[in-house]
Amino acid sequence: MLNEVWFDLRLRRYRVVSALGTKNGDEMSWTDLDLVEVRAVAGESGVFARRDIAGGTVVGVFDGAAQVFDLAADGLVDWRGQDGSMSIHLRLTDGKLYAIMPQAGVEISGIDFINHSCKANCRADAGVLVVETIRAIEAGEQLTINYHDMDLIKLGRPCWCEGIDDGQRCIL
Repeated sequence: MLNEVWFDLRLRRYRVVSALGTKNGDEMSWTDLDLVEVRAVAGESGVFARRDIAGGTVVGVFDGAAQVFDLAADGLVDWRGQDGSMSIHLRLTDGKLYAIMPQAGVEISGIDFINHSCKANCRADAGVLVVETIRAIEAGEQLTINYHDMDLIKLGRPCWCEGIDDGQRCIL
């Protein structure tokens, strides 16, 4: 049975059809598991293409609990004991950071494991939380997004991308 979902985001209409890519109550975000899978990479997890994926294809939608965090005068965020590296920044205004955070007791899976690259092959618009490919991706290739483009508040750590000179590394 195919599951079909339509959603309108920022005047773009996305159609998602998948036999496996459904979200149940135990997972945080939606991932098209017909297209991608989570694999181990360098002691961590990453999202990889199961088959060739055309550019402009939606592969996942982030979800979580919307939360508001205070921004201190020095620019640091009071994460209230939560892991700020797991946040998806939505908006920064009036000394507040509006973000999506993992929900307690909900499994982090699928698209939640997408990794950073300065030369990303996917993009995620923090305003819409949709992850889509920006070019064709071959089967077995790791999918990545540029965290720097999404993070409104930088955590102050340089990226770890291979082949990038230290002076050219983006700050995440």
